[in-house]
Amino acid sequence: MGTTTQRLTGLDAAFLALDTEHSTGHVGGVSVFDPSSAPEPLDLERVLRVYEERLPLVPVLRRRLVSLPWGVDQPYWVDDPDFDLRYHVREGALPAPGTQAQLAAYVARLHERPLDLTRPLWEAYVITGLEGGRVAAYIKIHHAAMDGVSGNDLIGALMDVDPAGRPLPPATPWDPPP
Repeated sequence: MGTTTQRLTGLDAAFLALDTEHSTGHVGGVSVFDPSSAPEPLDLERVLRVYEERLPLVPVLRRRLVSLPWGVDQPYWVDDPDFDLRYHVREGALPAPGTQAQLAAYVARLHERPLDLTRPLWEAYVITGLEGGRVAAYIKIHHAAMDGVSGNDLIGALMDVDPAGRPLPPATPWDPPP
């Protein structure tokens, strides 16, 4: 399978230009889960397995930006041959008592950090230690990679409303050339 290349639209390039020393162009969302009815623990390893299965449903998660010399055109999305899911999906924990205020402060610190523009433009966090045994998931993705509608599609592809999950289409091999 060859490398997929897609030119950024003018609007997406404008979102990319939002990244400055004082601002970022990414968006984020937090979901809070009660894992008490889950068939297995909701931890980093489980989330990594789910994301690995679902990456083919959201190709932009394995693409990075490449700029042309002298800026002669908009940047392009290309499949990242060095994609590392463990770089993008991380783990965090709140100290007791794990309140909503603590979660909000933690997510604010995560959100203020810019994304690495040399890698696919997203990060996700599994956050444990919330009161009541709950677990939070925070994801941030650059607005150049996702708009409001595709954001809903992304969350729908990565998460299920039923703890048992759902059937997925057969996986296709992904092996981009360097």
